[in-house]
Amino acid sequence: MKYEQLNRKGWIIALIFIILSGLFIQWSYMNEFPSFIHAWSQTDRYAIALGFVNNDLDFFHPETFIYNKQFPHKWSVPHENTITSVDFPILEYIVAIIMKISGDTSPWIFRMCSLIVAFIGMFFLYKLTFIITKDWIKSVFVVAVAMTSPVYAYYYNGFIPSIPALTFMLIAFYYYLKYLNDNEKKLFIITIVFCTLSVLVRTSFAVAYVALLGFEFLRILKKETSFVNKILPVLISFMIILLYYLWNKHLAAENGTLFLGELIPAKNWDDFVYRFTKTKNNWLYHYFTNVHYRIFAFVILASLSFYIYNSFRKKKDDVSVQKTATFSLWWLCGIMMLGNIIFFIAMIKQFQNHDYYFIDSFFLPILLLLILLLNKLPEISNYKQGIIAFLGAAFLIFFMLKDVKEMQVKRRAIWRGPDSERTIKNYQGSEQYLDSLNISKDAKILTLYAYPQNAAFIMMNRKGYTAMFDKHDMVKNGLTFDYDYLIIENEILKKKLKENKEFLSDLKYYSDNGKITLFVKNE
Repeated sequence: MKYEQLNRKGWIIALIFIILSGLFIQWSYMNEFPSFIHAWSQTDRYAIALGFVNNDLDFFHPETFIYNKQFPHKWSVPHENTITSVDFPILEYIVAIIMKISGDTSPWIFRMCSLIVAFIGMFFLYKLTFIITKDWIKSVFVVAVAMTSPVYAYYYNGFIPSIPALTFMLIAFYYYLKYLNDNEKKLFIITIVFCTLSVLVRTSFAVAYVALLGFEFLRILKKETSFVNKILPVLISFMIILLYYLWNKHLAAENGTLFLGELIPAKNWDDFVYRFTKTKNNWLYHYFTNVHYRIFAFVILASLSFYIYNSFRKKKDDVSVQKTATFSLWWLCGIMMLGNIIFFIAMIKQFQNHDYYFIDSFFLPILLLLILLLNKLPEISNYKQGIIAFLGAAFLIFFMLKDVKEMQVKRRAIWRGPDSERTIKNYQGSEQYLDSLNISKDAKILTLYAYPQNAAFIMMNRKGYTAMFDKHDMVKNGLTFDYDYLIIENEILKKKLKENKEFLSDLKYYSDNGKITLFVKNE
């Protein structure tokens, strides 16, 4: 078999690598209840899927278990329903269908679906890279870099919508590069379909969509393509996005929402510098590991060196080979980087506390730049060169896999982990306990200090109100809600006995199981 034949069949090795490395990193966490970093956001998404199970798969009325929404009323005004606005919950809906059919609502179903979606995304990243580099080793290496990013690895079997949104955009970019090479109208339509899905699922991917449309507009101005056959699919796409946006705004206005839907920039320059520094300190080595950053530095230096060397030799290595796709990708990266910088400035407060915003913004253009830089390295044309490149790539991949595996353990040891683990531990078996007390499924529960907000209710399989934080005014406001039972974890009750005396006087002890205590209102 010639090396060219092996090269063409490299996708098989890529697929095997994607599946095995993904399972290696995340298999031990496949049935883990959402906790640790961003347990709050992840639990809310899990609750959305369970909400679809409970509302007979009513897609346009997503709900969780919480009556008092975070936005826009900051939990001050409860709504007597659990419907919430949310970005297009396609993954949650698919998960709910599987749960409904199987009769199993365990976290592993959601995690497995996320993992499969992530695998599809990485496979299309391989295919996209191969269009540019025409080399299976380079293409697998780019996939390895992506899959071993600690923040990406943490979420690709998780509950955050950034993963399906990224997958949809990777598919879109793959078909767009094919369209640029083949000029088939159906490829452009497929591109628009997946761009639309990506933006619906995660609005921040609008930057990548606009970048793609912006580049296509430049091609129209240069008369490289026609405007006429583009307008209809783009208009339909915009109409769908707009209609769902308006529906989402309606849901938020009528019912409140658990999800942030507004820009939160810094107050001034000093505030921006402070939050930028916090973002860097919090997440720099969660975005990528030390090994990754050293690889990036080496690839930049090596590609620059070969570019200069070939320039002196006047070698036209990039003039004819994948000219259109390569040129386009440089432009797309540039436009995306500019757009994401603007997005970063507008959402700096979120970047400080939410690592997955990196997946929503800079992750994709960084991967595309890596592809372009690797394309500047010498072409692999025979088995000898292939063996050397393979061994070098395998050596680096080994250390990336080792580091990301260790980082998954470290990430679970930080960021409100003790709080979420405490609540998960104490509310385990609470549904059966409440059933044994003949407490109706329709009973309204008020939880105090349970973190994250939906976790306790998922385990109780009841709906209700929550006052999560250790703030007197929130607790005091929560006690005014129309609840049937108040539940507080025993270890929290003991710690806050002095503070709790004020409201405990208005409550009557009902029951406890050694982990949680129930109260009812005094008549």
